Amino acid sequence: MEQTTKKERNEILSTLGVSGVLAVFVLLAAVIRWLETFTPEGTSVAVPFGFVPTELSPQDDLPPTAVDVTWGNVAAEGTNLLSVLSLAASIVVGAAAALTVIALFAVLALRFLRGRFFDATNPRLLDAAGWTMFAGALAVYFLDTLGRNGVLAAAGLADFDPNSWALVWPFFAVWIGATVLGLISLAFRRGIRLQRDSEGLV
Repeated sequence: MEQTTKKERNEILSTLGVSGVLAVFVLLAAVIRWLETFTPEGTSVAVPFGFVPTELSPQDDLPPTAVDVTWGNVAAEGTNLLSVLSLAASIVVGAAAALTVIALFAVLALRFLRGRFFDATNPRLLDAAGWTMFAGALAVYFLDTLGRNGVLAAAGLADFDPNSWALVWPFFAVWIGATVLGLISLAFRRGIRLQRDSEGLV
């Protein structure tokens, strides 16, 4: 077990503090999304429209300005139960996945704080975080899609086909991050192996 320096301890403690702040933000974001989704006007979802021309009046005494709407919210009453449950599950799954990843990184930081840098448990924590990110984002994407289709159908827009690329693009950063964690986990395993080999030579 390696001893951590004062600078390393301060950095790790700062990481733990940031983890706590991020967890609070995740919970707040989930509550806000819930309130924005289930409104008095009905179930609401964000939909990409792909540059729909319209006019916007900035002030009463100014002429309207031509703008292109790329995203908008569609709210509808009478959305089928499966779609409503899908949207609710999407919010819960997304928040749970994010909190799980934060918790895994916090555990990893605590292990670093105790000097356990090259430990067999650390790559497993990184693998768990990566798979949670990947699977969580995938689940949220499919649940959102199912819920969005139900809202569009209830709003009389069943034939409208949203831009699939615009819908999947926000998840790419999460999937790339999960892949990077897998590579870091591989580097940890190689470091552990090299440390064992060097200890065997002493």
